[in-house]
Amino acid sequence: MRSDSAVDDILRALDRVRPLVRERAAEADRRGALSDDVVEWLVRNGLFRLWIPRRYGGLEFTLPEALAIYQAAARIDGSFGWAVMIGAGGGLFSAYLEPDAARDVFGQACAVIAGSGAPQGRAERVPGGYRASGRWRYASGAPYATTFTANCIVTSGGEPERDARGEPRIRALAFARADVEILETWDTLGMRATASHDFRVAEVFVPESRTFSVITDAPREPLPLYRLPFDVLTELPLAAVALGIADHALDAFAELAAAKKPYGAQHVLGGDPVVQSVFARAYAAARLGESGVFRLAEHAMDAVCRGQSLRASELAEITACCAHTVATLRAAVDELVTLAGMSGIDAESELGRAGRDIATLAAHFSIAPRQLGRAGRELLGGRA
Repeated sequence: MRSDSAVDDILRALDRVRPLVRERAAEADRRGALSDDVVEWLVRNGLFRLWIPRRYGGLEFTLPEALAIYQAAARIDGSFGWAVMIGAGGGLFSAYLEPDAARDVFGQACAVIAGSGAPQGRAERVPGGYRASGRWRYASGAPYATTFTANCIVTSGGEPERDARGEPRIRALAFARADVEILETWDTLGMRATASHDFRVAEVFVPESRTFSVITDAPREPLPLYRLPFDVLTELPLAAVALGIADHALDAFAELAAAKKPYGAQHVLGGDPVVQSVFARAYAAARLGESGVFRLAEHAMDAVCRGQSLRASELAEITACCAHTVATLRAAVDELVTLAGMSGIDAESELGRAGRDIATLAAHFSIAPRQLGRAGRELLGGRA
């Protein structure tokens, strides 16, 4: 078993890199990509290898361990934390590829996955694999990715294949970077430095060994992490990044409130009882959200370590709590930005950037408010 020192080492490294990331953050936001030296630091310190098995040179972190790192990284900067979360999350796919292919994709220290979950491509079955074409959106980390993964509808003779339920068969393909054209389309309110661009491929052959499905395939690795449903490994990490961004906003607001004296006021912003009340409410939202997210993560890991599967009601609880936590944190940060006045809307304001980042994160399908309906149906059904 790995000792906790590996997690502590990365957390300490994040503390040391904070000044560099903060110094580069405003420019990264303007140019829409992390600076080269920040990406090099992430690769050199193994931040993209948290969920890769040790046999491929990975760190094999558990879910709660990874969440702590995602939160800490996002507390430095939202785009930075998102880059860590997405880059490390791609390591999960190593558990589904054939060993030789996994070693080829993930064996190098610089390996980083970018990709998209929506099945926006077609993969025609041919001898030995597939010939694929398509265009996909939101490939975070595209400028420095070494492999791109994308879901495709599998076809034979030009017609979609069907699964046992009659639905189109979906398979993820791992494309070499040389086969991918990156389209610089990412231009959003927040999370601007994530460089979540579109990409496309045209008539690219992908061997069967470089394809997988996190939904229908059994993982080839025995670690408990890989037995967790993919939704869990999406929703909880997103919530952890939101927690980090909220912490960044709290830090930035506290610094501003100690120095800023609003026009016509006799005291600094932090001396206003209304401001104090709003800050306390935002702080409480962050700490309660943190407690809930990590409790759910630890429960999920404990269940799979004991060989159990999470029940539908437990999965719905995770979905509901993550969606609610992100919505609550977004509202809390928005209140802080509003109280900051013009300081909160400045393009280079750390508080303003945190507000834009969490608003952008909250748009993600997996933790959007509409997911509460899906979770609520299951939770109500279990109580009927």
